[in-house]
Amino acid sequence: MIIADALDALWSLGAALLIWLALIATAFVLALEALAVGLYLAARAAWRALTARTRRPSWARTRAAARRYARNPDYDEAA
Repeated sequence: MIIADALDALWSLGAALLIWLALIATAFVLALEALAVGLYLAARAAWRALTARTRRPSWARTRAAARRYARNPDYDEAA
């Protein structure tokens, strides 16, 4: 009986340890992903702040394209 109780306790402790390891690993992965997203957003904001881009409409990727679209009388969105 003592050996059965010891094995039962060992089984319970092993299961509890595995559950705790799974929870800690999940928390670590979520924190790592949040850190990666934060670093990406910070890098993108820094890049946009450092590169002096002129603000254009979304359809005008370049100055040449904006002028070409504006000269086209059939393109209503350029007006």
